[in-house]
Amino acid sequence: MSERRTIGRILADLGRITEDEMARALSYQRDHGGYFGQALLACGVVSEGEVDWALAEQFDIPFVFPDAESVDPEAVALVTPEWALANLTLPILRTERSLTVVIDSPLRTESVEELRRRTELEVKLALAGPAAIRDLVREVFARAAAAEAEEEHRTPVELHEALDAVMLAESRSYGVSVRGARAYAWWDDRGVTRRRPLAGSWRTALDKMLVPAVEEIVADGRRVSWEGELDREVEVSPVRVHYMADGSGREYVFEPRQVGASLEERFPLPDEGIATEVRLLARSGTARFIVTTEPAELGHELLPYLPSLLLDPAWRSVYLSAGEGAGAQDVFSLRMPADPSTWQQAIEGLRAFHFDAVTVDLPGSTEAWVSRALDVASVAFVLWPADGAVRPARKAGVRWQMRIERGTDGDLGWSLGPLTG
Repeated sequence: MSERRTIGRILADLGRITEDEMARALSYQRDHGGYFGQALLACGVVSEGEVDWALAEQFDIPFVFPDAESVDPEAVALVTPEWALANLTLPILRTERSLTVVIDSPLRTESVEELRRRTELEVKLALAGPAAIRDLVREVFARAAAAEAEEEHRTPVELHEALDAVMLAESRSYGVSVRGARAYAWWDDRGVTRRRPLAGSWRTALDKMLVPAVEEIVADGRRVSWEGELDREVEVSPVRVHYMADGSGREYVFEPRQVGASLEERFPLPDEGIATEVRLLARSGTARFIVTTEPAELGHELLPYLPSLLLDPAWRSVYLSAGEGAGAQDVFSLRMPADPSTWQQAIEGLRAFHFDAVTVDLPGSTEAWVSRALDVASVAFVLWPADGAVRPARKAGVRWQMRIERGTDGDLGWSLGPLTG
């Protein structure tokens, strides 16, 4: 058997790195440890994609660029999004005898062996970069969730039912599309467009709700915008209305007008990738995060609102805190008793309420309360000291860490990854 070429030799034979650059990377590896590919990246010699490609070449594994549309739903259904993200491993094709799995490293032997054992299929490997796999997991499971939601809502609904869903999603843009005799309500749900067919009475309902009404503004115009209000009886919502028509149909678009600073303006959201990962983990059944912030004060301000910012606004959450003045505006909160020895009992009593999410901002010994707090809901965000030992969190079942930093410009930098240490 011929000796397996090293990553350095593969890249050198291609003329991508020189002998001097290889020697510099080897020196870095001796001083800092880790893999040679990591040393090449640290020295700025090659790109991450080139290292991934060379790794695939070294182990004679196909290097792929996964496309969500080509992934086999039957294969994906073998794993949860949490498992896929934690292991950076995703089944992408299932046949009668084999299972093709995309991984970020040939050393992912445990996750590959688990799939082989569970399916009793021959596992074929393909390699992709970690970022590409994370993007693929987000998109595949987000598509599946959206398709499932669309399948559940084929029956026409009344306009007020559609608007109830819009308000729950706190959508920044929603509207009605009309083509011939068909009308659909649509709205943006944190990057996913939801659609519902409308019952035939929608136009009468809209005329009653919208002030001023379309007829008062449009006349013979085919494209016009104006400030108005949607009076839903239970709530009056200021909106900016955009209207457009042609021979095939009409479009109504509504944009809420903010009164005061919105939650997203106070706390800028992470990129859609991180938000999608959090929602995927939450939908998988159990998602527990420790949250560290810089500065530390940011955590006390932001933590109560994480479920509203990152999850479905309809999810029921409770915020646990301690100290004078503790609590958060417009968030269901429980201030813990002054005596920490009674916290376990107080937390235990919350389990009967079956909250969807809990946010925990408690001082002192984490080991005394963290396990109990995590039992309050299937999704938990626990504020954690940046320099605190994470062993109690891992022992209690936390597997993810979220870091949030406030920059000098006021923007927030978010990161999410498996909890290590």
